[in-house]
Amino acid sequence: MKINPNPNPVVPSQGENQPPENKELKKVAKQFEAVFINQMIGAMRKTVTPGGLIPESNAERVFKGMLDSENAERMADSEQLGLSHIVYEHLLRTSQGR
Repeated sequence: MKINPNPNPVVPSQGENQPPENKELKKVAKQFEAVFINQMIGAMRKTVTPGGLIPESNAERVFKGMLDSENAERMADSEQLGLSHIVYEHLLRTSQGR
């Protein structure tokens, strides 16, 4: 029995009946994943009760929003969630007839 040390899913190569890669669709799928992750982080942040010695300022709220957005983009770029791949495959299938 041989175990694959690569934890990433096996993705068929271009030669195995795969349509050509569409970079624009990949970009849109990755952006969708980033928006989804940003919404998820925002929902998680709402569950934390505010408190502390110093009250939160408007600038801190803006900074947290920008930080969450940047973290979401980096998480989407890492492709660990896998949502962008699913969205890309769906967009590719639905745009084949066009």
